[in-house]
Amino acid sequence: MCADLIGVEEGLRRRGVGGLAVVLHEHPARPHDPLGSATGHRAGYWIAGFFLLSTVFRPAGAWFAQLRKRLGTLLKDVTFPRDDVVRLREGMEHMDRGVKVLEEKTEEQYRALAELRRAVDALGVSLYGRADEADRRIAALAREFETTVNRLTDNEEIITGLKAFLRTGDASTLGGASADA
Repeated sequence: MCADLIGVEEGLRRRGVGGLAVVLHEHPARPHDPLGSATGHRAGYWIAGFFLLSTVFRPAGAWFAQLRKRLGTLLKDVTFPRDDVVRLREGMEHMDRGVKVLEEKTEEQYRALAELRRAVDALGVSLYGRADEADRRIAALAREFETTVNRLTDNEEIITGLKAFLRTGDASTLGGASADA
């Protein structure tokens, strides 16, 4: 059995470092070789199987240790995010606050615009009312002017008569003054 193990050892050495773990586990098995020979190789197979199986435990243990380390790093990254992620989150929160402020200002502007539209509508109604009132006053003044003009036309004959009367009175005054002179 020792010759078989030595041959395996040399074959693994030729392969390189990949077999180093098997070779290192083989050496502790050598003292158990006489026990296997004494029991008729039955116990030796069990001992050799145990040591070969133990060659799987060391790489598996190293793999689990590396996996645990990597999961610990990932857990740290998840629990405490990187600085760029923190800055990105702060930027997003700042943008969210800015959007909220802009939404509030937009609502405020819409309310102010609605109020202005109501005021313009009220001014329009008031303006139309005043324009109608002004039209009525102008129409009343036009009627009164027309009535006054009509009266003046009627009174024009009276005015012509008065002017004629005044001329006759002036003529007699002027004529008498010139006779006295």
